[in-house]
Amino acid sequence: MNRCDGELVKKILSDNTNVDIDDLVIEVKGLPDDDREGVLDKREFFIRNAIYAFQKMAPAQGFNVEMMRAATKTQCLDACKDEVLNSSFEIDSDGRKVTVFRYERADSVGSARPVLIYIHGGSFMASSAKFYEQPCRFAAEQTGCVVLNIEYGLAPENRYPAAINDCLRLIEYVYANASELGIDREKIGLFGDSAGANLALAAVIDNKSEAKISYLGLFYPCVDLFAGDNLYEWKESDYSINDEERELILSRLTLGRCDGKGNQALMAGILMNYTGEKYEAVKKAPDVSPIYADLTRMPFTGIFSAEYDGLRIQTEYYARLLKKAGVPFKFTRYRGVTHAFLDYFGIVPQGEAAILQMCGQVKEIWGLDV
Repeated sequence: MNRCDGELVKKILSDNTNVDIDDLVIEVKGLPDDDREGVLDKREFFIRNAIYAFQKMAPAQGFNVEMMRAATKTQCLDACKDEVLNSSFEIDSDGRKVTVFRYERADSVGSARPVLIYIHGGSFMASSAKFYEQPCRFAAEQTGCVVLNIEYGLAPENRYPAAINDCLRLIEYVYANASELGIDREKIGLFGDSAGANLALAAVIDNKSEAKISYLGLFYPCVDLFAGDNLYEWKESDYSINDEERELILSRLTLGRCDGKGNQALMAGILMNYTGEKYEAVKKAPDVSPIYADLTRMPFTGIFSAEYDGLRIQTEYYARLLKKAGVPFKFTRYRGVTHAFLDYFGIVPQGEAAILQMCGQVKEIWGLDV
C-alpha cells in the first residue's frame, strides 16, 4: 500500500469543528477528500473491506488465541524526514526479561529529554511492540522526546496484572536511571492504543513510585471491560451509517458493543484470557475498568477516538467522568475510521494526524520547542 498524501494529513488537522454532545465538547476531524456522511475514509474502506471479505469466506470458528495472534498484523509506513535512531534494552519484571525499544532524534542525543512510553494494543494477548515502530519513531522525531516502546508480557501466558506490572517496572526504571538514559525524569508521559491505552491508564492508577506521569495519550481506549452496570447506553443510532457501507461498518462495531448484539464470544474470550480465574473479582477493579477509578489525580489526557468504533460510547462516557473530576483533557473524534486505525499509520492519514495532534499536546504541556 502507498504512503498517504501529506496534504490530506494537513487538511484533517486544519479541520477544527467542535460539537457538544451531552455536555461533552468533541473536536470532530472530517474526511479530507470526501464530502459524504456515514462512510469510511477511502483508504480505510479499501483495507477493511478486503479483510471483511476474507473473514466471510473463512469457516466460522470459536475463540482461539493463536488464530487471533496470527491475524493481528499491522502495516505501518515510515513518515520520518529526519534521522531517528533505534536501539533496545531489557528490564527485569518479576523475574522476567522484558524488551524495551528506544527511538530518538539523532540530533538530540546527549541531552536530557522528556520521555514518552508507548504501550501497544492487541486485546492484551496479541500483537507486538515491533509492529508499531513507525508511529513511535515519528513521535520521537516530532517532539524531540525519547520514545520507549515496551514488549510487555501477553496473556494468557502472563495474566493480569503481569502486563501492568511490566509497565510499572519500566516507569520505575526510567525514573531511577534517568541520567544514564539521557531522560528528564520530571517529564514522563504514556500513550497507548486500545488494550494498550487501558494498560497506560492502569499504570497511572497503580503507580506508587516517585515517578509522576504528566501526560496520557489514549487512542480508542478500552475503559470498561465489564460493561454490565448500564452506566451508559450503547445505541446503533449514535453512529451515522450510509446504507451502502452498513454491513461493513457494523462488522467494525462489534467490539465493546453492550446492547447484546455484538461479538459476545470475542469479548468473553478477551476478558477471560486476560484475567483468568480472577475475572469475577477484578472485573470492576480500577486498573481493569478505569471508569471505576478515582480520576481526580489523572494527568492531562488526550483522547483520540474513531468514529466507527464499538468502544467509542464508553470512551465518551469516560471523558465525561474526567470532566466531572476536573481533569484537563481534549477529546477528538476522527471521522471515517474504525478501531485500530493506527495499525495503518502512514497509509490512513488519520493515523499520522492523530499522532501529530498528540505531539502538539505534548510540546505545549512540556514547553518543548522542536
